[in-house]
Amino acid sequence: MPLSPDRRLQLRIAGALALVIAVNGALLAVLAWIASRALSASGRSVSIELGLPLSIGAVLLGAIGLVATQARYGSRTAVSGLELEAVDGDGPRSVASRVRRLAAQADVPAPSVAVADRSEPGCLTVGRQRSPTVVLTTGLLEKLDDDELEAALAHEVAHVANRDLPVVTAVAAAVAIGDRLLEREELLRRVLENTVLIAFVTGIGVIVFAIPILVLGMCYLLLSAVARAVLGANAIVLGLFSRAREYAADRGASRLTGNPAALASALETLDDGARPRRDARVHASATLGIVPQPLGLEDATEDGEESWVERFLSPVSLERIGDPTLFDRAVTAVGGWLREQLVAPTAAAVRRLLGWRPSTHPPTEARVDRLRALERRRRE
Repeated sequence: MPLSPDRRLQLRIAGALALVIAVNGALLAVLAWIASRALSASGRSVSIELGLPLSIGAVLLGAIGLVATQARYGSRTAVSGLELEAVDGDGPRSVASRVRRLAAQADVPAPSVAVADRSEPGCLTVGRQRSPTVVLTTGLLEKLDDDELEAALAHEVAHVANRDLPVVTAVAAAVAIGDRLLEREELLRRVLENTVLIAFVTGIGVIVFAIPILVLGMCYLLLSAVARAVLGANAIVLGLFSRAREYAADRGASRLTGNPAALASALETLDDGARPRRDARVHASATLGIVPQPLGLEDATEDGEESWVERFLSPVSLERIGDPTLFDRAVTAVGGWLREQLVAPTAAAVRRLLGWRPSTHPPTEARVDRLRALERRRRE
């Protein structure tokens, strides 16, 4: 039974695509303005008189090209940290042959299949519309039974049939940019906190470190503003089509397999309620996945120890001092008091204020309820 694209979803995707182009156009316009101001300040300004219509057209053309590049290569950022092994032949549990059969049923190009050696169960589709790749984790192959695995694969094939991959890939690229900015924001925050701590503890350091603290603070505020602006744009774009996208893929998978209950069971298994170590909604692989869970990026180094950057930026600890003197104890006590009374409450307040994240999926409970309703209608 061929799957035709969901029309309502296509309208939402068109709106999301227009918004993505507008956001990229605004970004290019801001960068062009900054570049022109910088050249003017340096006395090497270049006078280019294009006129308003040509200027808008140039920015729009550049935005379309940027979005096309994101749609073509953006999904690589979602799996850049994974060591994918392409499946030859049928693969483990015949996943490749299952995908080919489901793609033939849906009358879409058969996606290739790759497996990531990760314990957490995950499934997502990356690549271009004409040459997609379904990525599975070994954890998913271990946790799902045959019917659930078939339903999860059908869900990914339904995404291909609904032709939502290019736009969601472009959004995933923007999400990845926001995610990287947040990581840099966290690192810069720790540098700023420790610089302020050293300045207050040493006393004279308040004068010596005044300019570095001011520069770090301005850089932190700018980086935070840019990161939140990217998140805000993602939230609006995702809000236009993310829920409809997942619901449409769930319906398509139910039609392909004739077993909505199996997909409901798979969703419950994959979204088992375990609390993630980080907010999954700002990660590119979570944006593309069947459930909002990122695929296996570790914060620590491979040997389980902190990197030298983390050790350098972490607060002073008496355990790291062989025989602490009275001065060492005083420094640690003052630093702990400042962190507890000033830094921690301020940081907590800021995190609460800026703690929202874009939603990438409908609630799993709502998806399961819809699938069970489909199952009841099928049996009737």
